[in-house]
Amino acid sequence: MKKTILIFALILTFPVLVLAQGEKKKAVYFYAETCAHCKIVNDYFQANNIYDKYDIQKIEASGPYNIDYLNKFFDAFNVDAEKRGFPVLFFSNKMIFGDQPIIKSFEIEIGKVDASEFPTPENIKASLIDEEGEVENEKSGASVSLPVLFWAALVDAINPCAFAVLILLVATVISAKGKKEGLLSGLLFSLSVFISYFLMGLGIYKAIGAFNLPQIFSIVIGGLAVLIGLANLKDFFWYGKVFVMEVPFNWRPKMQAIIKRVTSPLGAMGAGFLVSLFLLPCTSGPYIVILGLLAQKEDLMRSITLLAIYNFIFILPMIVITVGMYFGIRAKRLENWRQQNIRLLHLIAGSIMLFIGAYLIYTWI
Repeated sequence: MKKTILIFALILTFPVLVLAQGEKKKAVYFYAETCAHCKIVNDYFQANNIYDKYDIQKIEASGPYNIDYLNKFFDAFNVDAEKRGFPVLFFSNKMIFGDQPIIKSFEIEIGKVDASEFPTPENIKASLIDEEGEVENEKSGASVSLPVLFWAALVDAINPCAFAVLILLVATVISAKGKKEGLLSGLLFSLSVFISYFLMGLGIYKAIGAFNLPQIFSIVIGGLAVLIGLANLKDFFWYGKVFVMEVPFNWRPKMQAIIKRVTSPLGAMGAGFLVSLFLLPCTSGPYIVILGLLAQKEDLMRSITLLAIYNFIFILPMIVITVGMYFGIRAKRLENWRQQNIRLLHLIAGSIMLFIGAYLIYTWI
């Protein structure tokens, strides 16, 4: 009875053992009997049971047929003739050349790939071509270049309504507490807008990325940029008609009421957070375009860096206005300049956004 059970157990275990043997990762190893570096690799493999852990096909490459076969592997990797030699290992679509690289990285690298079959020059070449195609496809999609980021942030930065808010705030604090308090208030207001926009942008970025939207969404982003550009051009030709690419007129009394109550730097910082809620829904079309691009193509760490750059550009005119008022530029003079150039600002913004939209759409076609 016990013998029967033992035989039955062996019969059941045998396929598992066979499968376990079949699961060894495979590699092709080219060497030469007269090669001192090959002896170093062989001694290391024997001492560390590499030949038992992996299914390694050893090929002595000094003969004419085997050297031709080795050269086909090198051809697949486009290795220059003067850089060829042995020992060399091939597995999956990877190559490791030289005794020390093999000793240091073979087990690490083969652990990263599916090496369930012995590599051939043909399979390696086809695999590398596929990888290059994937890289080219990634490059062909639009990503966020710094010029695109800069111009989109500039459109956001020159929004006339943001200027009006800041001019009113700094003038209010200067009249109540003096220039130093006004300077600090303007800087803290700008900082709070930076933080608010950055955090809201990060939230939108995560929300867009969570949906894993298809490539068509990227084309929609380009179309959105074109629409924002056309809307700004509308404000150049017919300012105030139907809608404006600014905070709506009926929202402005509420913002002004908030600003007029500010008489300290700390209050200015709080006002910056509140005003950001008014500004974001109405003035951040360029921001949405950039966030859409980031969510499609960029990893989180690079996206955070680019968001920080964008928002610094966005608040830069606020800092300039604040410093200018500290050094004596009158609020009335700045407000007159804003009103006189409000259409021009929309023309500049519209032209930039049309260019960005056309560029993005052209990139994806």
